[in-house]
This record gives sequence, C-alpha cells and structure tokens, in this order.
Amino acid sequence: MADALGKTISGSAMQGDISNAEAVLMLKGITKVFGGVVALSDINFDVRKGEVHAICGENGAGKSTLCNIVTGIYQPTEGEIYWNGKQVRIFHPSEALAMGIAMVYQERNLIPSLTGAQNICLGQESVRLGIIDEHRSTEMANILRERVGAKVPLNIPVSELGASQRQMIEILRALSYEPELLILDEPTASLDREDIQCLFDVINRIKKEGKAVVFISHKLDEVFSISDRISVFRDGKKISTNDISQIDKHMCIKQMINREMIDQYPTIRGCRGDVLLEAEGVSDGFEIKGVTMNIHRGEIVGGYGLVGAGRTEFAEILCGLRPMKDGGIRFQGESLEENESPSHRISKGIFLIPEDRRRKGLFPSFSIRENASIALLKDLLGVLDIVKRSEEKRRVNDILNSKKLRVVYNHMEQSIEELSGGNKQKVIIGRWLSMKGLNLLIMDEPTQGIDVGAKREIYNLMRELVEKEDIGIFCISSELPELIGICDRIYVFRDGTISAEFERGEFSQEEILACAL
Repeated sequence: MADALGKTISGSAMQGDISNAEAVLMLKGITKVFGGVVALSDINFDVRKGEVHAICGENGAGKSTLCNIVTGIYQPTEGEIYWNGKQVRIFHPSEALAMGIAMVYQERNLIPSLTGAQNICLGQESVRLGIIDEHRSTEMANILRERVGAKVPLNIPVSELGASQRQMIEILRALSYEPELLILDEPTASLDREDIQCLFDVINRIKKEGKAVVFISHKLDEVFSISDRISVFRDGKKISTNDISQIDKHMCIKQMINREMIDQYPTIRGCRGDVLLEAEGVSDGFEIKGVTMNIHRGEIVGGYGLVGAGRTEFAEILCGLRPMKDGGIRFQGESLEENESPSHRISKGIFLIPEDRRRKGLFPSFSIRENASIALLKDLLGVLDIVKRSEEKRRVNDILNSKKLRVVYNHMEQSIEELSGGNKQKVIIGRWLSMKGLNLLIMDEPTQGIDVGAKREIYNLMRELVEKEDIGIFCISSELPELIGICDRIYVFRDGTISAEFERGEFSQEEILACAL
C-alpha cells in the first residue's frame, strides 16, 4: 500500500502539455433523474492525466451527484462513461476503487471506534494466518503518513480526533489505494493552514506522476491556486470549462449564481447593546487555560485561531457540554452554575450550531421534518404524549419556508441527507430560531462547505438577528476574511486562552493572524 504510494509521490515529473494529454475519464451526455427531478442534464466532462480539474458551483448544482456517478454510488439515467478510452459501467464504489478511482467525500465516512490506522487500512489490512496483523497495518499507515507529511495521530480512536484530523485520515485512506484519479469534495473545509499546504504538496506530486485530481471546493482562492482547469456547474448543467488562465474569480462567481454579487458581506450599522455574557478566567483544567471575554446584545463577536487553539472547547463550556473547573461566567447578569447541563443552558437561551453538522447537528437517518422539529417536541406533545402531527407540520413548514431561510427542498418527508450543505445548515438554524427565548447563538464554522450564494444569505441572517432580534452571536471560523467581513469584534485564541482582541476599526488580517501564531 504505502510502498507503492511512495513511488507515486517521489517519481520523476511527467513530460508534455496537459492540454494535449489523454483523458483518463470522459463523461458524455450524463443525465441523472431522481423521481422526476433532473439533478444532472446532458453533462460532457473530462479529466486529463496530470491535471487538477476543479468543479465549482452552488450547493445543489450537481457536483456531488456527478462524482457519485463516477464512483458507482449512482447509475446515470442516460449517458456514457469512458475510463482510459474504454466505455465502462461502474455499479459499485468497490469497482471504482479497483479501477483506480478514489474519492474523499464531504461528509465523514470513518468508523469512530477504530483508530486512524485501522480506518486507513480498512479493507486492505495485512492478514497473517487468517488474522489481521494490526502491527503491520499500523506500520503501513505510519509509513504513508510520513511520506505524505501529515501530522495526525493514528493510534487513538477517530472519535477522539478533531475535525481537521479526521479529514486528514479520510485523505490518507483515499491515497492508500494509489488512485489514478483522486476526487476531493471540499477537502480543506476543516483543515488548518499546515494541513492544507500538506494536501496541496501531495496534489502537486500526484500531478507530476501523470495522475488526475478532481477538486471540488467553494474556496475560490484555493481553486485558483491549485487547478489547471475549472468547470462551473449551475442547476444540474455544466455552464463552462476553462483553463485557469481564461477565467477569474469574478467571472466564476457570476457563472455559478447567474447574477452579479456586488457585496458579499452585509452592512454593519453598529448597534451594540447591554452586556449579555461575561467570562472571567474560564478554564477546564485541560485545554482551556483562562479565557476572559464578553459579548453584547446586538453584535457578532468572532472567535479566530488555529486548529486546537481552544475556540470550540470554550464554546462547549458555554453550552454546558464541557465542565468548567475555574473562573466564572455571568449571563444576563447572573452567574452560571459550573456543572449546568446543556438543557439548562438552552432554557436560558444559549443555543449552539456545531462545527460537525452531520455528527453533532443532525440525525442523518431522519427526515427533514424530524430534524427541523426535534427541538420542539415538548411543545408538540398532546394527549398521552403523542406528537400532534398537524401542528408539527405547520411549524416545520414555517421554518422551511420562512423568508429568513428559504430552504430548497422537495418535500419535508425526504431524507435530510438529500439536502445540500447550505440547506442542511439552514434547517439547523431554523430549528433554533423556531424556539422561544434565544439570547446567545453560538455558530461554529457556520459556512463550512457552503457556496458563496448561501454564505451571503447566512451572513445577512446573522446580521438581521443581532440588529432586529437584539441577540448576541459568537461566531467561530477558520476563515479570517469571513470574520473580518461580518464581525463587530474579534477575539484571537491561542493555546487555550485569548491572545488579542480587535475592534472593527482595528481589523488587520496580518495582525490578527500574527496573534494566532
């Protein structure tokens, strides 16, 4: 496994112009229909050896559906697939892997109870006398990690790893198959700067060996820094394919959303009210080492820092998900008890939208209706504690079709998994907005994996909430330009404490980043 990969990474560069290279994958006239809904329409698309071909588009544009067809998860309704010049049918992801097609999906596909090494080697374990040789499998995973240059522990269950570390495990697992075509769906959404650079180094080495990469991302700066060609999708159709020299970010965004987007961020009027939350010397005795900060009504306060700086851990203390060992928190003028449960914090109006939407914010096997109404069950119970379905559907309909959210969906009984990342996030937000008593909304990576159009809608919603509903928002994000664009103040986290505070008039990307390092 890793030995072959080592050859792939360290070999000599492939000679020749990519523009004249042979296509490793070619799709002709691909159409996919789900129950009368056209998800893809007559797509012609190719990926050439030795190139990175980016796919850009809003959530629901058809990007993931196309890749699911290539990897055998879906079958096309119409159209042909060619692999190295030969027409093929791919009926299962295992067939795609055997052919040399590996994909890192936007949603995590790890087994939480297994270690990083076990997840990487899953299905490829070394076997001795009919028994899995754990030592050899771990050794192979370690060799792969070292050759890639990743810094992630492999000997502990992935359930104990952070989002960035789990994402890197996913990438290592895909690379372990030594693919001829590597498909990356939002691979950097939860990676820190160091891991992103590590991934880009691997991509460039793969390119030099004549391998191909499909790169799906909403981060256009990354798209333009790593790609050779860009295809733009919109509403299930391919709008264009251009060499990187023939298109710029403005043109790309315009093609994605079919309109000009003059202002990405909403106007900030500055309507700071009374102090809502005061934290003084808060510590959990482990990762949080004395955080002092405050949040007022009517403002969005940002939390910036590198992965592991303590932002999410501090948010968990505020929500009652993590115990507070030292320090104190005053909320609306009253001290919060050290060991209050999350339900008690919710009753006080402290709501959390978590970073890991799928694992901590949603019930993937439930419908949209069930996910939207789960926080309202106490209000919906009737005689014999039976849910009043008509009232539930009315409340859910109000959530999904509110002017604030405008969720795009077919019907409320469809699986939440069928929604795009942006619409999943809107369902989670709508769930909390439907409850009474919201005072502090904590949003951890609120636009992770979301397209530029949906991001703008969420930014506008955040600003509307603090200005019209008189609440406070604590927004944690790894995207510094995002925080600079939407926040009134930014706290910089480093090593479990606050290293600096910046007011809007003081925002400087270089200075904020310097305080985080």
